[in-house]
Amino acid sequence: MPVYKSIVLVATSELNWADAVRVGYSEAKKSLRGIRNIQIIESDVKVKEDQDKLIYRVRMRVNFQIER
Repeated sequence: MPVYKSIVLVATSELNWADAVRVGYSEAKKSLRGIRNIQIIESDVKVKEDQDKLIYRVRMRVNFQIER
């Protein structure tokens, strides 16, 4: 029976939340194999008012299979 492990990542994007998820997944797959799913735990927007900029941020749980 497979065993899975979970880690929590925070990823950001200046475009939107979906892009922030893509950024997080892209970085996670550089060091993790067997990623099975990603759960969005929380999403918010950081406001940089002095730069008139919004930063979309997601906290996500990445679940992956442990290799034997």
